[in-house]
Amino acid sequence: MRKILSIGLMMAFFFQCQRSEFNSACDPDSSAYLQTLVVLVGASEYTDFCGAHVRNPRIKIPRFILVTNVGLSTATSSINVFQIDPNTGAISQVTGSPFQLTNRPRYSVTNATGTIVYVANIGNTSVSILNLNPENGTLSLNHPDLVLSSTPYSLALDPNGKYLFASSEGQKEIHRMAIDSSGNLSSLTPVAVTANPISGAVGRMVFDSKGRHLYAGLTSAPGDMAGVQAFHLDAANGNLTSVNFYQTNVNNLSIAISANDQFVYGANYFSQDVFPFLRDKNSGALTIQTSISAGVAPGYAIVDPLNRFVYVANSGTGQGTISAYSIQLTNGALTPVSGSPFVSGFSPIGLSIDPKGKFLYSSNTEGGSVSGFTIGDDGSLWPMAGFPVTAGTNPFSIEIVSY
Repeated sequence: MRKILSIGLMMAFFFQCQRSEFNSACDPDSSAYLQTLVVLVGASEYTDFCGAHVRNPRIKIPRFILVTNVGLSTATSSINVFQIDPNTGAISQVTGSPFQLTNRPRYSVTNATGTIVYVANIGNTSVSILNLNPENGTLSLNHPDLVLSSTPYSLALDPNGKYLFASSEGQKEIHRMAIDSSGNLSSLTPVAVTANPISGAVGRMVFDSKGRHLYAGLTSAPGDMAGVQAFHLDAANGNLTSVNFYQTNVNNLSIAISANDQFVYGANYFSQDVFPFLRDKNSGALTIQTSISAGVAPGYAIVDPLNRFVYVANSGTGQGTISAYSIQLTNGALTPVSGSPFVSGFSPIGLSIDPKGKFLYSSNTEGGSVSGFTIGDDGSLWPMAGFPVTAGTNPFSIEIVSY
């Protein structure tokens, strides 16, 4: 009882409890207050209680892996859906997988409830809106595709679920889209213009956990310097306002952010290095740290959910490795993990890690497969039995969906 009372008092302190219709007494010392608080927090991740929006963070359980297969044509493009065993990390295709998507899907992102999947397509420069069945993993069309003015490369979903953003493969711009209550999309104008210094477009993008700032990797032609651009998101209208542009090196194709919002990482495809940044959580501004070498053509970066390690997929043709680094907790600087880089399938281009930081998966474009690894306590990667698993033609992004 003392433990419950302590929790109640702490939450009252942090959330500044006010009188509300739901609990008119709103007295932290009352039994009704404690009983109501315990029931609501236990039943939902988000609770409106006593005038406050209380979040009860929990680690979700991974259920599915989505792999987009760009294919060689509309006839060979699809999405694989695999079911995950959260205890062993093993995966198996769900009934009906692969699901054909003729517009050549490249990148997917799923909403917070795990029921709607947004897919960037290169076949008709569009975003598809799909239903994902949480029980059996089947995919079905939800709404007609939203066609964009330029080919999308990757997607970033506002953590608050109001907006979706698509980077442009060939233009210095980010497409902005509003999400309605049914999950449908509508384009917002104008597009957000990026600060690529000479030539290039936009690679991968990431949000901080609160949805206040968006970070975009800016690409460039060989020999031209690129970098990372930080934006502030206006939650009222979806506008992006530039915070600053940070020059790194040649062709910053991918970007990652730590789960604690403290560090940002940019991976440069042509110059083959990774730049750490220390992040100001209030302004979104970045302070660059010392860069570190990666493998051949680093095309994707990810931070494990426990803020311990950074992994980079080296996607060069005819080879395949994943570089692993441990994170310096004071400034985000990187140190190679012993044994890094680790062998994967040919040309890994997508990485995903389960919410507990136990397993890492890579989508291998040239190999047409998915590799699976157990993450060691020191950040090392150990191939799991039963992998690689066959995917489709030219698999690109890989996404874990958890509930």
